[in-house]
Amino acid sequence: MARIREFDPQQALEKAMELFWRKGYSDTSIRDLVSYTGVAHAGLYGEFGGKEALFSAALQCYIDKVLSRFIQILEGPTAGLAELKRFFDRWANEARKGTFHEGCFLCNSAVEFGDDAGKVRQQVCGCLDRLYQAFEGALQRAHAAGELRRDLDPAETAGFLMDTLLGAAVQLRSKAKPAQVVQSVKVALKIFD
Repeated sequence: MARIREFDPQQALEKAMELFWRKGYSDTSIRDLVSYTGVAHAGLYGEFGGKEALFSAALQCYIDKVLSRFIQILEGPTAGLAELKRFFDRWANEARKGTFHEGCFLCNSAVEFGDDAGKVRQQVCGCLDRLYQAFEGALQRAHAAGELRRDLDPAETAGFLMDTLLGAAVQLRSKAKPAQVVQSVKVALKIFD
């Protein structure tokens, strides 16, 4: 007879995401995960595999639940300058609300797994590439529509926006005041004026 699952895997995954986001991979023990999720060691391993597999699933959960709703703003076929501004307005609102008080889980993972050649690094690089492509695509459409200053190259500007966003995430992780970080992003976006 099959054993009845005694926990909700999605709830456990979301709890693991919260803990990994706050503490990172290296500083999160299996004991921490068991305590925080309320799921026994055997249950976590049985559902998700090892710690790295659980981390990878938690990172994907973050990408799907948090980041994708931002990136999708830029991925529409007509997304341009207005959508870029909406992206950063939404990000600023979330930063003020404390959503990113631990920084960006993706950015934190990029730092922690930077030299690793495994699945997590591939996930990080894939999502960062998706974000860059979304910025560049919106900037190209804005450029073609005459919404962007002619001296701004879409590819270079997309890189600048990536640096701005990731730098802001690092500032939030280091406990800079959200209002200060949001103001810095606003200054950076004056390139569109």
